[in-house]
Amino acid sequence: MLFIVYACKENSQKTMFLNENKSIQEKIKWLFKTENSKLLNLDQKGVNLLKSLYKENKYNAFWINDSKFSKKGQIIIKEFETPLAFGIPSKRCDVNKLKDKHLIIKEILLSKMILNLSHDLAFGFFDFDRKKLKPLQFLAQYDAIYKLKTCKNSKNEVVNSIIKNGQCDTTYQKLADELYSFVHSRNLKDFSEKISSFKSDSVNYLNFAKKSLLKKGFLSNIECDSTVFSESLKKFQIENGLKNDGILGGFTCDALNDSNENKCRRLSVVLEKLRQKNTISKRTIVVNIPEFFLRYYADDTLKSINRVIVGKFENQTPEFHSSMNSIVALPYWNVPFSITSKEMLPDAKRNSNYFARNHMKIYKNGLEFDPLTVDWKAIQENTFPYKVIQEVGSFNSLGILKLEFSNPFGVYIHDTPNKRLFNASIRTFSHGCIRCENPVDLAKLILLKDENL
Repeated sequence: MLFIVYACKENSQKTMFLNENKSIQEKIKWLFKTENSKLLNLDQKGVNLLKSLYKENKYNAFWINDSKFSKKGQIIIKEFETPLAFGIPSKRCDVNKLKDKHLIIKEILLSKMILNLSHDLAFGFFDFDRKKLKPLQFLAQYDAIYKLKTCKNSKNEVVNSIIKNGQCDTTYQKLADELYSFVHSRNLKDFSEKISSFKSDSVNYLNFAKKSLLKKGFLSNIECDSTVFSESLKKFQIENGLKNDGILGGFTCDALNDSNENKCRRLSVVLEKLRQKNTISKRTIVVNIPEFFLRYYADDTLKSINRVIVGKFENQTPEFHSSMNSIVALPYWNVPFSITSKEMLPDAKRNSNYFARNHMKIYKNGLEFDPLTVDWKAIQENTFPYKVIQEVGSFNSLGILKLEFSNPFGVYIHDTPNKRLFNASIRTFSHGCIRCENPVDLAKLILLKDENL
């Protein structure tokens, strides 16, 4: 009996969908009837939302004509085959789910994908606190559908319409455009054998590097001469923010060993963070850690840009949002325990005059001690008993100025006497704090806009 009922429903479906006397509007309306909507395999909320959309459109189709997808529909499906180009995981937008479905069902499910994708672009898809994907959600407003429907039947117009569902600020839109272009202009499956530097493998390093540059699109012929190789390597270095010296050093090897797909995934994470970022105030300092640059914005205008030094791999600068609470001129440096016990103690054991030579004083229970009277060799790393403070001056590790922010990491922006490090292309030298190239000029600009002065 159950088999007969199922067959009747299946025949009813075929009869409706194949009936040439029934219009597309009638077929869509029929599909949204309670007893037929199960064919969509959606929850009731999804069915209701899509029914409301199509009812508003008088049950007209958006993406199909009588027998196939329209040109606009074909463009959208083609673009959805590569959701990474929009910074979206493939499992969030799987066009394979449209296969083996009737054209009418494909029409409605494509609208569903557009609303899902638009919601992801507008509000984000990843829960950073729980470190997992959010459930798929619909964009309750139908603007994304109608904007796609009314834009021109061209790939560029469709792509622009989709990208604009994300954040409207110029940083997001520029990054989104660059990600899309990169995905569609590069070989994402470009990873080959691990590239070794000249020092570690002087025989094979050149061939490995040529193969990688060839796969990444920077070489057209692996049999090229040394001049062509060097120029191609320089172009690769420039694109990857490296010193363009044409030398296969450690950082260049790391970049060559990194696949284009991994780069795209990292940029997708950046876009996702921008979608979920806090509201930007009138005056904002933004530190781009992997770029090693600091930017100061006031009234939606870039006022200052500085090179910065950030944390080493083992002491990475954390990500956080905070409000600046003070600007300190000629700061003392209260040296953290992690530095005094692990880095300064070994130096003091070798030379008890270490602290005096570096203009530092040591304290215990509020009392100052003479470093020369301490038996440093008897002190163990995890039992370092002194508080170390470096005096004010041009020699101070914080330089002549620091900007303080409330945060649980003890991180702030400060000057440094060691200016030569700003010339490095990869500026990871600090213990986590952010060293700024021109902090005094930055502080002047901040104070000019300070409404409390």
